[in-house]
Amino acid sequence: MFLALILISLYISFVDFRHHRISNRDLLLTFLLLLSLSAITQTGVHPLTAFSILLFSPLILRARIGAGDIKLLTVLAFFFIPLTWDIASDFSLSFTLITAALLVIQLLRSHSFAGSIALAPAICGAVIWCAR
Repeated sequence: MFLALILISLYISFVDFRHHRISNRDLLLTFLLLLSLSAITQTGVHPLTAFSILLFSPLILRARIGAGDIKLLTVLAFFFIPLTWDIASDFSLSFTLITAALLVIQLLRSHSFAGSIALAPAICGAVIWCAR
């Protein structure tokens, strides 16, 4: 499962970094692949975490985070992130640090913070950090 998470994260991060879009097709394929692997390996899932993200999605959308990013987080959280305070703290810290690095890269590339930033690498990196 962890290897699948890394490979999926690399693909989705590359696509989001290049096109600033996470397609529903990619998310559906990710969900089905991880669901199959979860059934084969008899790994537990965390629907309460995914439901919590969906519950807060209106607030996240108001913060101008894309719907594709929210759906990606929901799919990955369903399989890899149990709903605990320790994991939430680890996720928040790693997401913040990776996002800060992405902002520095954005600043170095375009000499401004204008434009959108691909958050899939930060989301995937934080989930990988929590799933380790």
